[in-house]
Amino acid sequence: MSCKRTWLVFFLLVIVLVALLLHFLGSMLIPFVIAALLAFLANPAVRWMVSHHIPRTLATSFSFIVILLAAGGLVLLIIPLIEQEGVELLHAISNYLPLWNSQAVPWIRNHFGVDVSTFSHLVQSLKLHLHSIRRLTTPLLGWVTRSSLFLVGILFDMILIPILTFYLLKDWDHLVERCVIELPESYRTPTVRLGGEIDKVLSAFFRGQLLVMAALALSYTLGLSLIGLHVALLIGCFAGLMSFVPYLGFFSGVILALLAMFLQGGGPLDLLGVLIVFAVGEGLESFVYIPFFIGGRTHLHPVAVIFAILAGGTLFGFVGVLLAVPCAAVLSVLIREAIHRFRNEYPESIPS
Repeated sequence: MSCKRTWLVFFLLVIVLVALLLHFLGSMLIPFVIAALLAFLANPAVRWMVSHHIPRTLATSFSFIVILLAAGGLVLLIIPLIEQEGVELLHAISNYLPLWNSQAVPWIRNHFGVDVSTFSHLVQSLKLHLHSIRRLTTPLLGWVTRSSLFLVGILFDMILIPILTFYLLKDWDHLVERCVIELPESYRTPTVRLGGEIDKVLSAFFRGQLLVMAALALSYTLGLSLIGLHVALLIGCFAGLMSFVPYLGFFSGVILALLAMFLQGGGPLDLLGVLIVFAVGEGLESFVYIPFFIGGRTHLHPVAVIFAILAGGTLFGFVGVLLAVPCAAVLSVLIREAIHRFRNEYPESIPS
């Protein structure tokens, strides 16, 4: 009994220590958290290669190179297209500024008491710097270069994340095995079982969700392109990325696509086409992408995901957002395990 109490106190102290580290060192821990997530996602591929008699270091190096090439290829292919569409969207918005200033701004001010004329000045300023924006936003780079510490921090993280990812990926299984060995023998079997359940939930959510996001981005982009939206790639990729938070990608994508279609002169049928594209995308997500890529293995309700992300961001900032879903997955597994044990130990308390 004393041993159990000792380990319970130990785990509680670990939880408190982790919370304090996240609170006081949140920004510093961001590259470590990102590297750990990348290593976790790539580890099954490395493990598969090791099972086929490929040395762990060589398998890690190969997976690491594939990740870098894929990320670099996406940046080189997609970013210029998104930048071009963003400039086109800004042109369209600026063409509607006279109507906005003469009718919309006074109406909003009279009915809601809110002055939104700042939006007009912002768009005019952006319009004056379109050529700078086309060259990767000179004003932003100027601000970054003036903030030397910020620039050094960004460069340091860009160098540190790949290094941390490589070494974590190389030693991932060894680190997990070492943690298990350090546990008392009586705790190893249940810990390994719970760890396996947590791994299944996290794997299903992260790897599946990434595939769902990519599939939605492709579906939205193709659908919006077919109905003639000029910024289909920009809005499709944005909606697919935002789908990580349940329903956020759908609603934000619909609003932006309707606005963009209106600004490019689309009629009622074009606006209806936007709604049809996102309705079809929502149907594909619910009945095709999620069942195929994720299935029912996560046991994470959308409300729980939204709450976890908001709570993590409120408590610990961006690093809390990154850790929100993993912590929610771990908590869901532990709650199910506690309920299972309670039912086994006190079957008489369960209503028949």
